[in-house]
Amino acid sequence: MATQAAETDNVVSLDDDDIKTVVEDSSVALVEFYTEWCGTCERMKPVLEELAKDTDATILTIDIESNLETAIEFGAQSTPTFVLFADGQPVKQLRGGQTEQTLRDLIVQYHD
Repeated sequence: MATQAAETDNVVSLDDDDIKTVVEDSSVALVEFYTEWCGTCERMKPVLEELAKDTDATILTIDIESNLETAIEFGAQSTPTFVLFADGQPVKQLRGGQTEQTLRDLIVQYHD
């Protein structure tokens, strides 16, 4: 089950059915909406893996081509789009490639 996977130190890939469950089970979750062919998304992978290892946030990825309804629901019109959830609610959205420090600062800002 995806909820269990989210508790590991790995980036978790989700689909439409899983996102709400995992986000609601996490105090802070960072979701990257991506596409397979997005070069910037590919460059973000090691950054997300680092954040998954050494922050308390749940780090998730969602392929917008396979999960269009979820992408539309959260306003992910370009890739990558990052949506930060705190206590199950979307609180911040960032578009385009981000530095590790920017994402780290965002997580810390919303973490209890």
